Amino acid sequence: MDQYLLVFLLLIAYLIILLFVRQLEIGKKQSDGNCNNYCPDCHAALNRVRRTQKDQLIHHFTFRMFDTRRYVCNECGWEGLRW
Repeated sequence: MDQYLLVFLLLIAYLIILLFVRQLEIGKKQSDGNCNNYCPDCHAALNRVRRTQKDQLIHHFTFRMFDTRRYVCNECGWEGLRW
């Protein structure tokens, strides 16, 4: 198989996976009546913290489809990205 065709097919497959993740809303902020963004573990409010270089690299590799931000929970210590 042609090398350029293989790279093209892998890129198309990667884009389809990204669109699928976005459609299923995996990693999206969760909200309820009291809180706009709550922890997935304990349902307490999340606080925003500074992104790491790894997070910015992920942001660029996902073609900036997800406006990810890093959050931390003061109750249970959960830390992660949400979009």
